[in-house]
Amino acid sequence: MPYSRRARIQTRSQKLLYCALLSASLCSFSSVIAAEKSTAVSVTMPERQTLRQTAKALGVIETEDSPSIAAEISGRIVKITVDEGAKVTRGDVMVELDNRQQQLELASSEAQLRRFQVLADNQERKYGRLQALARSQSVSNETLQDAAAQLRTYETEVDIATQQLALSRLQLTRTKILSPLDAQVSARHRSVGDYVNPGTTLLDLVATDRLRARLYLPERHAALVKQGQPVELFSPASQQRIQGTVIGTNPTVAGASRVVAVLVGFSNSAGWMPGASVDATIVLDERSNVLVVPKLSIASRHGAQVVFVEEGGVAEERQIDTGWQEGQWVQVLSGLDEEDRVIVDGTYQISDKSTVTVVAEQAP
Repeated sequence: MPYSRRARIQTRSQKLLYCALLSASLCSFSSVIAAEKSTAVSVTMPERQTLRQTAKALGVIETEDSPSIAAEISGRIVKITVDEGAKVTRGDVMVELDNRQQQLELASSEAQLRRFQVLADNQERKYGRLQALARSQSVSNETLQDAAAQLRTYETEVDIATQQLALSRLQLTRTKILSPLDAQVSARHRSVGDYVNPGTTLLDLVATDRLRARLYLPERHAALVKQGQPVELFSPASQQRIQGTVIGTNPTVAGASRVVAVLVGFSNSAGWMPGASVDATIVLDERSNVLVVPKLSIASRHGAQVVFVEEGGVAEERQIDTGWQEGQWVQVLSGLDEEDRVIVDGTYQISDKSTVTVVAEQAP
């Protein structure tokens, strides 16, 4: 074969090989470009949950019962059995006053009652005899009436003496000051030897087992607060959470701060102390069986809220209407079905009809 012909054939073969290699390279490059344009995403499915509408509030722990214990009679203190911080139970003797005068008055009242009781008994027997004589007309009606009047007088004296005896006994019991409830002593105001009068404050008590929280809630929430609503309380002092319920609200709004006081009752299982600060979450309303999606899956496009649904490797934009939000969950009112595969991560990198690759599926 002539040299020039062989050269032409060789050149043509080289060109064909070059074209084949170039075509393969272009196809491979196109695949790489296509792969690079696909966004890696994770998906989840909408789920049904119960959402709560809540309000945050700050407040303070206070006791339901904090009586000031005062003397009811005059006298000198002879004994104090408790001090600040002491625990007392209902009926415990905390303070004793000198009771010698009351003992004498009690003895006098008992003697007075016995005296009038004897006089009344004797007069009753006398009146009985006169009644028998009156039936035989041995005594006049005037004598009988005088005896009856004297009997009534003695009976009245017996009643008065009985009441005086009860008062003397009461005065004697008042020389011992008892605890009216289970509590702790928060303050002691007097010492042994002090002379006190009725109304003199001796001790302050605080019932630590019956506490409540006084919360201060912005007035915009006042109309939504109702008795019986659940409240979660948290005390920074103990780092514990306790469940309580709304037991009442103050009917006025504080002038400067524009807040409403809400009272919350709870069982003091954590040993909280009156005066401690507390953070609270009040459940104002609750909706059950609502369709929700993660907050991260929602994007804003052209003034509307949208999510992206993955279908066959393509992201489809869906405009949605939303309702309540609690934590990371947002209620979806319309625009989604429970079977939709909602894109959670990577929404800021995609738009409608973007190619996506699902790399993870989050369990609902």
